[in-house]
Amino acid sequence: MTILDELIKEIEKSDVDEQVKIICDQIMQEEIPKFQHPDDRPEGPNIFLSIEFDDKQKYASFLCLERESKETYILSVWIKRKSDDQIKRKDVWIVTVSEPKKIIKLYAEKLNFLRGE
Repeated sequence: MTILDELIKEIEKSDVDEQVKIICDQIMQEEIPKFQHPDDRPEGPNIFLSIEFDDKQKYASFLCLERESKETYILSVWIKRKSDDQIKRKDVWIVTVSEPKKIIKLYAEKLNFLRGE
């Protein structure tokens, strides 16, 4: 059984937003130490997951999983160039799946694509 399966089993009685948030918090704990630019990470109450990926043309690039409204999510790329003071949202994709495991899988697939894997 994977870590994701174990987490979902523990929180199955929660609503989708709570399940996704718990999974994302666990992933963030593991990923933050790997960041090259942790201070530039997009943050907010509706940004559930924000992982840095290497984009050779930018100073810092992050893929975020954001909650738009109850059980509605988007994936977004945030970038910061060396010449910019603030990080800005660049691209957005609507998440069309509704199960926590599928949402995280979609996020992982997009992150691997952006990393060129």
